[in-house]
Amino acid sequence: MSALTVWFFQKCALVCAPMMDTRFSSALQIIITVAVNEKNNTRSTSDTLASRLDAKPSLVRKLIAPLMQKNILVSSEGYQGGYRLGRPADSIYLSEIYLAVTPGKKIWGTRDDLPAACFISSNMGLWSERLRDEAEGALLGVLGEKSVQDAISELATIDEGKCPVGRMLAS
Repeated sequence: MSALTVWFFQKCALVCAPMMDTRFSSALQIIITVAVNEKNNTRSTSDTLASRLDAKPSLVRKLIAPLMQKNILVSSEGYQGGYRLGRPADSIYLSEIYLAVTPGKKIWGTRDDLPAACFISSNMGLWSERLRDEAEGALLGVLGEKSVQDAISELATIDEGKCPVGRMLAS
């Protein structure tokens, strides 16, 4: 690999990484944390969830709002308040979480503003849209097969007991 290629990829990583949408992965971590905290009889507040995400509580509340609208999470106020799952972890599917926090967002955009100079530029936008729609269908298919409970089980398997169960995601 040439020095120019290495330089390009390093610069792209610095520029492109901040543009990556992390709403789904952050919302997923919030929900899994809430689910595990419930099992550990531990409250899940905006502050405790934010500390797990290394984020501000206001960001957590912004992510939680659409999850509450879809009854994925519910909240209670007061001293013992916090967030809980809106229904059992085995009946909340990752596709629901994805659709709740990324409404109408496409996984990539297409360019319709290119001049039609050849068969490639004339048809790239339409082809890219079709490919994107197919990829989104596959993504939702995979996410629709996994529940929050499945995610917890998979995380526990990956962990292989490294994290003591008593403190596993609990505050």
